[in-house]
Amino acid sequence: MNIEQKVLQPGDQRYTIAFPTGYSENTPVPLILALHFAGHGTPFYGRMILEELVKPALGDLGGLIVAPDCTSDSWSNPQSEADVLTLLDYVSSNYAVDPERVVVTGYSMGGNGTWYLAARNPALFSAAVVLSGWPPEEVGLVDWQVPSYVIHSRQDELMPLEPTQFAVTSLAEKGAEIELMILDDITHFETFRFIEPLRSVFPWIEQVWQAQG
Repeated sequence: MNIEQKVLQPGDQRYTIAFPTGYSENTPVPLILALHFAGHGTPFYGRMILEELVKPALGDLGGLIVAPDCTSDSWSNPQSEADVLTLLDYVSSNYAVDPERVVVTGYSMGGNGTWYLAARNPALFSAAVVLSGWPPEEVGLVDWQVPSYVIHSRQDELMPLEPTQFAVTSLAEKGAEIELMILDDITHFETFRFIEPLRSVFPWIEQVWQAQG
């Protein structure tokens, strides 16, 4: 899988993009939007979440993986949202992307952003996978439309499980297509230990795509 670091102009939006093996401009492939955790230590910070978690777990989906650098202090605000949507539009217009197979995922702050973007832009995403992220307080009021899978550890010391459980239960009771996987004995900062749980969601994503097709 070839990985490149790019800058989208205007706006200096940095992003890392991974191309699946055998990628061809003539064959549309899935697109995975990967939102990184908190921190802005180095340019192309998104490359960390791509290489350390999303690519090892979901690389076999055969899709493009795009990991932008957050342009503000959070993914969950209008400025970051606008920048992400601009990037998605650019990638979808300039690469062979199947618009019916677009997944958003993220860890920690990126998990928060996954909740936020999926709630506000349901037409863009065929599936959402939230990793160790807290839902917005108003999520229970949302007419949730994006099939979602939420993964959270019972021992998460930074973002306790309870708000996530409450949100998933509330949405499920309203008929949302949403699943919750609760992990044990994993702390918030053991990101690498989410590779296998995320990989296990692979069949669920494919089922969602089949049902939507």
